[in-house]
Amino acid sequence: MQLEGALQAVVFALVCAFALSSSNIDLVNIPIARLARWAVLGILLALALAYAALRRRPALAPAPEWYLAGALSAFALVSTVWSPVPSVTLGRSLSFVALLGAAVALAAAVRGDERAAGQILLAVLAAAVAVAIGGLLRLWDAPDRALVEATIGSPVRYNGLGENPNTMAMLMALVMPLALWALAAARALIGRLAAAASLLLLDGAIVASGSRGALAGAGAGLLVVGLALARARRTRALAALAVAALVVVDLGIMQLPPNGDRDPSTPVRFGQRLPLGPRDADFLLPLANEIGFPRPGDPRVKRGLFETSGRTIAWRGALEQAAERPVLGFGFGAEEEVFVDRYYLLLSSRPENSYVSSFLELGAVGTLLLLALFAVMLRSGLAAVRSASSSDRAGAACAGVVASGLVIAVTQSYLTASGSLIAAPFWLCAFLLGALAPLHVVSRRPADAREASHSTPNAANASASPRAGIAKRASTW
Repeated sequence: MQLEGALQAVVFALVCAFALSSSNIDLVNIPIARLARWAVLGILLALALAYAALRRRPALAPAPEWYLAGALSAFALVSTVWSPVPSVTLGRSLSFVALLGAAVALAAAVRGDERAAGQILLAVLAAAVAVAIGGLLRLWDAPDRALVEATIGSPVRYNGLGENPNTMAMLMALVMPLALWALAAARALIGRLAAAASLLLLDGAIVASGSRGALAGAGAGLLVVGLALARARRTRALAALAVAALVVVDLGIMQLPPNGDRDPSTPVRFGQRLPLGPRDADFLLPLANEIGFPRPGDPRVKRGLFETSGRTIAWRGALEQAAERPVLGFGFGAEEEVFVDRYYLLLSSRPENSYVSSFLELGAVGTLLLLALFAVMLRSGLAAVRSASSSDRAGAACAGVVASGLVIAVTQSYLTASGSLIAAPFWLCAFLLGALAPLHVVSRRPADAREASHSTPNAANASASPRAGIAKRASTW
């Protein structure tokens, strides 16, 4: 019980530390949070391993996703050999291995125990709510940092604590399925009010940020949880309509703020670049903007509902680079070192697509390992959604988080970036999903199969409830 409480506190601290390491609070970001997050991750790994050792499940065979996680980790470490930046690849591989190790250890410890898994999920939700509240305090204290000023091409957007409007919105979108699960699982009135307020707070932060990718991810996650918690066909249809209505209303609100009538200007004394001379070609056509740079007289590109902010052309460029090393890639974590932003509309050092980034870093071999891992997790998620028999199914909440994360990955590079804000909560929930899948999905030893074949009618009735089935087999062991 002490380890459970410590793990809950450390998971809360981990999400908050990663959020602060991606914040716009300079003195907290670089000197403190970017170092503290790795220390907290190390503590989480140590506690998770100890917890797994104390709560070992000797009669349950390892889950398939654990083997795939090990293979992916080994491939990431070996890619140091052919990486153009070996030190970067080695460091990022080790942090990724630590993150997956902590997630696997937690999954092994809470396997089949919804109560223990629910404590971890509540810690993730509480941390996201704390970050959202911190964003409101930042808006009150430093509105010039918490908001991005409107331009001719884009309306004003909400940063909160984030470096840009998409940063914290990703976390809010990833965690919204947990807020819906908490709302459905709460028994007391105060718990329901707290969960409902959290859901509204997270949704409001996403809408104010104007992040369409985050909104799409949140919608996918809410849909999965809604379908899992609604048992009747009519109720599921109503849940799907409610989620669709929420997404449509949020998109409509996003279109309300007007664009600016001019672009902000930077005074010379604050770093505005001046031409180095009459032949300074980079001043007239910067290399970072040469592809898609508007010609004189061309209309300004305005941010619309289906405008991709330069992502699609960057994806094509990154795929062309990845084709130079199609089998093994350039090395784990080398995305920022290899990808070159030459695109006028893209304001990023990454191609902003986790699947493209994985192919760039890991090639076809590593990408297939990653996709196989997701396939196994989605299988567990489908089983969790189908078997959700009550409103306290933590497995359905994890399935919603995974669905949200996979949608967000289309517009953000984070799946293999362990330093990303949402990498830790995504992978923790992804492996908890496999741990909470129904027992008939998890591979078992032959002895367990023989025991199941000789079970009595009373035992068969008990196994209809996952929690009762685990208790029955635990007493037998």
